[in-house]
Amino acid sequence: MEMLLNFDDAAAALSLDYVCVFYVDVKTSDYVMLDFYGKLAKLNLQHTHNFWADISAISDVLVYSEDKNSFMELVKRASVGNSGQNDQVINYKGRLMVEGEAVWFMIRAAITHSRGRDFFFIGVGNIDKQEREQIELKSKASKSETYSQIAMALSSRFDALYMVNLKTNHFAMYKYERTFSELKVGLEGNDFFSRMINDAAKFVYKDDYALVAESLKEERLLKELDEYGTFTLTFRSNSAKGPVYVKLIAAYTDKEHVAISITDVDAQVRREQSLRTTISQNEVYGQIVMALAERYDALYMLDLDTDHYSLYRSERMFSKVDVADEGEDFFNQLQKDAEQVVYAEDVHLVQSALLKESFLKELDENGMFMLKYRLNSPTGPIYVSLEAVYSDKKHVVISVTNVDAQVRREQRIRAEAEEAHQKACRDDLTGIKNKNAYGEFERRMNSQIMSGQIGPFAIAVCDVNGLKTVNDTLGHKAGDEYIKAASKIVCDTFKHSPVFRVGGDEFVAILKGDDFESRDDLAKTFMNIAKHNAEEEKVVVACGISVFDKMHDNSVSVVFERADALMYKNKIALKSCREEILNAANRARAIDTQMTAEFSIVS
Repeated sequence: MEMLLNFDDAAAALSLDYVCVFYVDVKTSDYVMLDFYGKLAKLNLQHTHNFWADISAISDVLVYSEDKNSFMELVKRASVGNSGQNDQVINYKGRLMVEGEAVWFMIRAAITHSRGRDFFFIGVGNIDKQEREQIELKSKASKSETYSQIAMALSSRFDALYMVNLKTNHFAMYKYERTFSELKVGLEGNDFFSRMINDAAKFVYKDDYALVAESLKEERLLKELDEYGTFTLTFRSNSAKGPVYVKLIAAYTDKEHVAISITDVDAQVRREQSLRTTISQNEVYGQIVMALAERYDALYMLDLDTDHYSLYRSERMFSKVDVADEGEDFFNQLQKDAEQVVYAEDVHLVQSALLKESFLKELDENGMFMLKYRLNSPTGPIYVSLEAVYSDKKHVVISVTNVDAQVRREQRIRAEAEEAHQKACRDDLTGIKNKNAYGEFERRMNSQIMSGQIGPFAIAVCDVNGLKTVNDTLGHKAGDEYIKAASKIVCDTFKHSPVFRVGGDEFVAILKGDDFESRDDLAKTFMNIAKHNAEEEKVVVACGISVFDKMHDNSVSVVFERADALMYKNKIALKSCREEILNAANRARAIDTQMTAEFSIVS
């Protein structure tokens, strides 16, 4: 288009403030672009003589994704510009894509006049450096409250510290310079836990990576913090001089934030390691302290090369250790001493466990040897715990601790728990196992069925006839006696099987072994008893027996249901049988009465 402005003069004047400028004819939308630094040369504006159409067409590649909506609002506002907007200046700040990176720009638009024509002047200025400085200043200002949180969470010196938002997993890393007030932001980002585990492969020494990766899983770390308040982990980090020991400490600052510090403790750890390795073999106390930290009543120091040993005893404090005995043949001497000092029932246990070969094998495999047994004492046998660990490759420390009170307390608790369990599984009226016990038994058998380890078995379901009539006519006390009599019939018949009372008038027996093999005979016996009792007007119990079919049955309940159905058939048959017996008895009584009457008339 024909321009009436002197663009060379305009470019010289504007180059200090803008990367490029556009002059757009308000009336025709024709335009020209002046590019001062070449930064926007890749925009590839197509000269269609319609500036607004060109800008809209390339906005997808020109504008950073998060700023597209606001940018298009700017284009819309500017595109409807007219001479009535002479005094209006439009300002816009956003990010444009330059060589694949988002860069902050300030865009300023205003209408200018030249020789009777209106032009839209649009200046594009690079403000990326200034904007990022402002963002950093705001970030630091917003974190001013964080310092107090950090101070409360961690009181020890640190070399790096992470502040983690548990809701968003956003984190910021701070580096320690000289004083706590000189914390500086070193890194920030999102997805803290995943990023830390991934980065651990680079900065954690290879032998410690698995430990660190497992410890820094979000669920595990937060569980430790919830249970103990803090989490501590010492591991080795890679450095230019090789692996160095660092200490990680994590703590809540509030319910939504966790502070995690990492401190170089290499000198401290290596100093402790050096002290451990330089302890002389003659410094027995040092070896004891390193080998056992918990209280003991007697302690042996054993030289594995010579089998020489020294026995130490503790009164109240560790510092009051005194030599009480020593010898040259520890294992053989122990075999002899066991017969005198160990409770008779445990002598064989101690002698077998403390043979040298098996003793050292367990130490090598597990790093520790433990044995609980009883010693003789003036008041009777007392429980002790023997524990052994290596103090170095040639020496073993063996402690013997009185744990009698602890063991007997545990035994009492177990006995009380077992008694309570047995009571909960016992029927108060009959004394046999109840429905709770049957449920446990059924679960164990179902597990065996699932694993294919179940043996042959059958289920007998038994039900008492006429219990409701007894309760209604004679009272519940008579009903209880009726149930006890029924229980005796079931238990006496299936004498080799567990019997359960699973309802008011229902019993179940699990037939195994001899009872399983004799199930047909037992069923006949049960039926004979029922028929006899029906004649005598005594307790009648119906019974149904079903055998487990391993090819088709997948649970105990399937077998139970079949046995239950058979029991109901038997119950109906017994009811009919009882009615026939009662009718026959009534007829016999009627005949007897008639004969007596006839005899009286004849007489």
